[in-house]
Amino acid sequence: MDRQTYQIIYSSLHDFKDVFRLSEEYSKPVGVLATILNQKVVKKTRFKHRKIYSRENELFLKWKQGRTILDLAEYTGFPPTLMASLIMKNCQISKKSINWFFKNVDLIENRRLRKEVKKALEADHFFSPHAHEMQCKKGEMGEALIQKWLDDREIQYCTEVEIRAKGDGKTPDFVLETPVCIDNLMVNWIESKALFGDDFEHEHYSKKQFREYAEIFGEGMVVYWYGHLEDIPAEGYLVKNYSFFEEYEKEIDELFNYLVYW
Repeated sequence: MDRQTYQIIYSSLHDFKDVFRLSEEYSKPVGVLATILNQKVVKKTRFKHRKIYSRENELFLKWKQGRTILDLAEYTGFPPTLMASLIMKNCQISKKSINWFFKNVDLIENRRLRKEVKKALEADHFFSPHAHEMQCKKGEMGEALIQKWLDDREIQYCTEVEIRAKGDGKTPDFVLETPVCIDNLMVNWIESKALFGDDFEHEHYSKKQFREYAEIFGEGMVVYWYGHLEDIPAEGYLVKNYSFFEEYEKEIDELFNYLVYW
């Protein structure tokens, strides 16, 4: 995606209603825009987290006076799941217990808290346990698609799990036994990312993974399933997106829609 279009879309995305409108307006897959929105919300929350928790006594008092968790989440612009966690923390519930109750909401003894936590989790498309499960699932689907692409071409490889089982350290998702030529680059490894490759995500993973993979294994390929900025820098590896795997239209469609619909 060109940077100008991305910046317009990014600044226009506020909730899922915008996703469908902008998808039609810019002829971009709904799954791509939903992913950009997801990353935007997560990024904004990182910056807001400390500020919100500095007000936890005030917010807890408002809750005790009758404001609901969802109301406080909307009031502060903080994700409902994280607001629920803040309120539960101030109800003297441990972090470990909070995570357990999020998966077993019906076992929360306080009737009001149980009702409000349930509503908060249902309303949260980004931080709830269900949202986390969906993120993990789409990651697995992306890796499975690459595995299918390799198998269909009878390309031999070792997976990250297999390499780690041997005691090796940091490794990409797939290490090829014999390099494969793609776009005049001899690809030795492939890393799958169920993300949109914006500046923030790409720089983070370049430092954390990609550059080290290139040093250890040689040239490789990174797949951002939900697209990427067309001018992001890449040294020692290719950057591809879903369009590289266009022959698997059904699988890609499932991958995109899995993120969007609950």
